[in-house]
Amino acid sequence: MSSAPEVVAGSSVELTVDKQVGEGYGLARHDGRVVFVTGAIPGERVRAELTQVKKRLAYARTREVLEASTHRVADRRLAWDAAGAGGIEFAHVELPHSRSLKAQAAAEQLSRLGGIETTGFSITPAPAEAAAEAADPQAAATTAGTAWRTRIQLAVDADGTPGMRAAGSHAVLPVGTVPLAVPVLDALGLHRLRLPGLERIELTAAHTSGAVVLHTRAGTALEPHTVAAVSERLAQQPGDWTLLHRAAQPSGQRGRGGAARNRGGHSELTTLSGSGEVTARLQLTTSGGELVRDFRLRADGFWQVHVDAAAVLAEQVVAATAGAGRILDLFCGAGLFACAAGAAHEVPVTGLEGAPEAIAAARANAAGLDARFEVARIEKLTELPAADVIVLDPPRAGAGPAVTAALIASQAQRIVYVSCAAGTFARDARALLDGGFALERCRGFDLFPLTAHAEFVSIFTR
Repeated sequence: MSSAPEVVAGSSVELTVDKQVGEGYGLARHDGRVVFVTGAIPGERVRAELTQVKKRLAYARTREVLEASTHRVADRRLAWDAAGAGGIEFAHVELPHSRSLKAQAAAEQLSRLGGIETTGFSITPAPAEAAAEAADPQAAATTAGTAWRTRIQLAVDADGTPGMRAAGSHAVLPVGTVPLAVPVLDALGLHRLRLPGLERIELTAAHTSGAVVLHTRAGTALEPHTVAAVSERLAQQPGDWTLLHRAAQPSGQRGRGGAARNRGGHSELTTLSGSGEVTARLQLTTSGGELVRDFRLRADGFWQVHVDAAAVLAEQVVAATAGAGRILDLFCGAGLFACAAGAAHEVPVTGLEGAPEAIAAARANAAGLDARFEVARIEKLTELPAADVIVLDPPRAGAGPAVTAALIASQAQRIVYVSCAAGTFARDARALLDGGFALERCRGFDLFPLTAHAEFVSIFTR
């Protein structure tokens, strides 16, 4: 009697997907293992290729759909001439259903990692997608949520061809359309140029302004042809555009990056043309009326990515901080939440952030407010400044044990936690609950349409 063939990476298997879990994976089971599979929808039966096999679990990618979900649509990446591009985990799913899948995954993570049970948890579309769905639900299921990124990165291959990283790979795929980008970034056409010597390109679109940051490989000079070609494209766009260069440092040298998330290992930015900054506009309705405020920040500084995200999240933070006497904003970046809440409620605000460049921008953006911004490594603080309400928007890795311990030891009676990762939020939420806080509310917002990610705004009280 012959034994069953060994299950190894590269094997083809048939899977039935049971449910949606984090990072865009569907969960299936095969040969006694849990299998995390990409490109499939719960309820589907697919033929998949195993990409990694361990003792009790495996990873796979869908190669053929044997029994399709009614929520499956043609992979949008094909229309963009970007087949296989990564970071678009739900490219094959109707947009409303992709939100349901994200809500299922988030609820599972909140329960498993945080012991937080949710009933009927849902994820709300951003205004742009909500309006499209209200106008034509059938068309919006496949066309909405495809042009929202105001910030995007293009990788550049060794021959100088820009493109997107392939899913689960460092390979660079040329693209006909920049996936998910707002129209102005695709219209630049940098993905159609040959730009030898570059490692990657950062594109930013803001209110009547924009920026391009050219990253060269370590030891590679920036070619005049590349500067001229990109400058020509920027000159054709309306508004104020700035062009910058960042050279990678040789291996072993470390430095502080300019972005508010403190990326190291790069030299300082060099401004080739323009101001080196962009202006983002915040416009929202508060209980006190219309709030319009412009924010200046370095071209590579952190800002919310979805065209609607800053207003959606600031509106939630302003509402959640009503009645505060003093507000503390941790991981404050260029001051979005602190300035919005300070202006709306006319109360003192304090912001802390690890990047000096972001704090310099926040101080300028807070003109006319009772605000104080300081450079601080949040995770190193053992005592937080006095405040009755604390807002925090940590990076994807979450706040972590040291920060949650400081929150518990603080004077704050309310915490407004903005998160872009349900898993790390669930871990931090468990620590806050164990430390005496109660979770009053957790809301999800689809500010990364067609990707595996969402944004969450939660309120803790004690």
